[in-house]
Amino acid sequence: AKGSNVVNLIEISEGEKVTAMISVKDFAPDRYLTMITRRGVMKRTCLQEYEYQRKGGKIALNLDEGDELAFVFNTDGEQDIMIATRKGYANRFSEPDVRPSGRVSRGVRGIRLSPDDEVTGAALACPGKTLLTLTENGFGKRSPFDAFKTKNRGGKGVHCQKITDKTGPLVGIAAVDEEEDLMIVTAEGVIIRTPVAGINVYSKDALGVIIMRMKDENKIVNFSTVAKEEEAAEGQPEQAPEAE
Repeated sequence: AKGSNVVNLIEISEGEKVTAMISVKDFAPDRYLTMITRRGVMKRTCLQEYEYQRKGGKIALNLDEGDELAFVFNTDGEQDIMIATRKGYANRFSEPDVRPSGRVSRGVRGIRLSPDDEVTGAALACPGKTLLTLTENGFGKRSPFDAFKTKNRGGKGVHCQKITDKTGPLVGIAAVDEEEDLMIVTAEGVIIRTPVAGINVYSKDALGVIIMRMKDENKIVNFSTVAKEEEAAEGQPEQAPEAE
């Protein structure tokens, strides 16, 4: 089906786009919206500050010129957060390192970027899960969260994915378990679904495996995790040699 334009649901300015949707049961005082921008700025604000609706919406973040909001999480104030970049770096730090601030504040540095890098992924380090990384040219892997030590907020981080001309830049990261499937979307509108359990676990510096083979100039642009299908999913990942 065609669906309905989002402007029929919320007031949105020309050129603006939806970054995230968060489902909440209530606006508990011990919950936060944790936000991360393309330039590595992050902030967290008490969820209660968004309880009362305003026709035109509410300002959630004061952005620097040229920056944009990229990721939003509903957090409890005690989680570990990972921010990853296009060049394959990731920084893990504790949520309490980011002091809560008001809706209109700018926030603080979550990861230090080189001039030609940007944030392309963020995830919450969940017990019992592994970190999935995926690149534009279809390479990906899972790595143990324990491989990433908790550091100070604002650092450069460490490699979470080896990036080469063969792999292409990092598209994103996610916390996954083996009871989920991965849905991958390309720039040409092709979608595949593959089980997370079929993606091998490698070290944080490894190249990984070919999860989806790209043709011509097609690139992976996004992915999402979904509940595992009852029957075996098509598109089992093809193994590729691990990086030296």
